[in-house]
Amino acid sequence: MTGKRDAHERLPELIAAAVRVFTREGYRLARMSDVAAEMGLSEGAIYRYVGSKESLFVLAIRHALLLEDLPAGDLPLSPASLAATVAEARDFIAEVVPFGALADALSGQGSGDTAAELEKILRELFELEARTREAADMLERSARELPEMADLLNAGIRAPVLAALTEYLGGRVEAGTLRRTPDTAATARLVLETLTWFARHRFSDPDGAAISDDLAADTAVDALVHALVPASPVPVGPVPASPAQASPAPAGTR
Repeated sequence: MTGKRDAHERLPELIAAAVRVFTREGYRLARMSDVAAEMGLSEGAIYRYVGSKESLFVLAIRHALLLEDLPAGDLPLSPASLAATVAEARDFIAEVVPFGALADALSGQGSGDTAAELEKILRELFELEARTREAADMLERSARELPEMADLLNAGIRAPVLAALTEYLGGRVEAGTLRRTPDTAATARLVLETLTWFARHRFSDPDGAAISDDLAADTAVDALVHALVPASPVPVGPVPASPAQASPAPAGTR
């Protein structure tokens, strides 16, 4: 009984080690022996927890995406298949996105102060990116090798967030409380990618990694709010054509 209890107590360590290995090596090259070495165990000891590399990968995904608490069943664990986990993850994301202040704003329950509302939305998105950094890094690395993971990352996770953010920005532009940009969807992607860099990707840059979490959040949010919230009310009307879209001037008038 003591051995089983100790093994269950080490499940968080196993999952953390698996996430690190899958992020570093990718799914194809990662080996059970790599995870064992990361934990300071023999390869044979890993099979007390899960029976295969796919089961370990699924276990890491399910926990990293906050789909469920740590399992408490008999060891070795037998999690759902990768295909079933991907499908469940997509359903889970579809149910919870949009969330928080973004969901309130889209449902008409916003604060009425667009600058404060936008700042709250951006900080919540930053916090989500920071909290799921290791999981997202693992998904991005595995997406290079596994089509189903690329689909989950792009269509299942990023697309719903971008769609909700685009809808929000577009609505506030039409209301005249946010500045018009050349393309609302492209602006939503700029916003999300900026938050993603400061919350996650800065750690791959030695200078960026030196920036504290609070300073990273403050810098990204401050820049985006000041870029999108006009200093004075914006006239409501059609988006003016950009120079590239404008009709050419008649010959002889240039």
